[in-house]
Amino acid sequence: MTAEPVVPSRRREWRVAGVVFFCVVALVVLYATVMIVRPFLTAIILAAVLVTLTFPWYRRIRARMKGRSTAAAIVMLVLITIIIVLPAVIVSLLLIQQANNLVEHLQSGQAQQILRRIDIPAYVAWIKRFVPAFDPQSVSPERLFLPVIRQIPGWVARNGAAVVGSVAGAIIDFALILLAAFFFFVEGEAILDELKTLSPLPDTYDQEFATKFKDVVDATFRGQVMTSIAQGIATAAGLMIAGVPGGLFWGAVAAILSLLPMVGAAVVWVPATVYLYIDATMGHRGYGGAIFLTLWGVVVVSTIDNVVRPWAMKGKAQLPAIPLLFAVLGGLQAFGFIGLVIGPLVFSMLMTVIDIYKRSFRTRAGETSPG
Repeated sequence: MTAEPVVPSRRREWRVAGVVFFCVVALVVLYATVMIVRPFLTAIILAAVLVTLTFPWYRRIRARMKGRSTAAAIVMLVLITIIIVLPAVIVSLLLIQQANNLVEHLQSGQAQQILRRIDIPAYVAWIKRFVPAFDPQSVSPERLFLPVIRQIPGWVARNGAAVVGSVAGAIIDFALILLAAFFFFVEGEAILDELKTLSPLPDTYDQEFATKFKDVVDATFRGQVMTSIAQGIATAAGLMIAGVPGGLFWGAVAAILSLLPMVGAAVVWVPATVYLYIDATMGHRGYGGAIFLTLWGVVVVSTIDNVVRPWAMKGKAQLPAIPLLFAVLGGLQAFGFIGLVIGPLVFSMLMTVIDIYKRSFRTRAGETSPG
């Protein structure tokens, strides 16, 4: 019994059906993979950023260890842990100590005497002439702050478990980052080679995208570090001019905290401003230092981020200052902390896509067009 010859049209139809079926299966698998990896996406991206920044060091350590990738990766993880965790623990302990001292001071009878001296109702009594229903005593510091101060112990007792849970969650997240970083250190070069094999783009454009990613990560890290240093210097200068004890030390703390966009140097200069106002109310100093530090913190320290970061990132990110500023702020709003990298990366990749399109398609169309 002879085999039925394959009709070319049926073969083409089978190829199209096979491609469609494969695409559907691939999309389903990719979607399921994204849903599985989604809870750990931030940890994976942060690990990729860490590995991208520190991979030259990893290569040197691996070379000294005669090509032992696993041992070199473990050494890198230990170094990263020391560099990140040790300053974070020291700053956290200092902040906890200062917070405990502040709470004890606020709960003392001395705090009530200070609040009584701040006679805000006397300064806003004139509002009652225009708004008869307004009660000047409603803005009295004793009414506004004393109930809050009395509730501090209860709040700590109610939310103690949540705070402990947050710390435990942060430790778990950091462990996940280290695990992902270990995998990228050991298998990173093989992953890049596999991506180049799978990519349908020419090797030149694959290399261009990889270079762009590395440049954006380097620029983001450089911008964050230089911004933190600038905010630390500005905070230290403001504290020293205002007469706050330990201005240089707390400026260094502000520089470390500035690495965290959701925290920032305000954790240092705002309590210092409150301290100066309280000290001035007790008659130990004038109000000039408190007013100066308030203006300095709002005008200089808080806005230096929007000036230094775009300037520091402008070189390798290859974006104008204003679009780069929107990329950073928009990335933070859309993706949180990791948006510091994703925002500039998306904008830079967009510029790369446009550039490749102009070079590959628009130029070719111009060459083939009449005239």
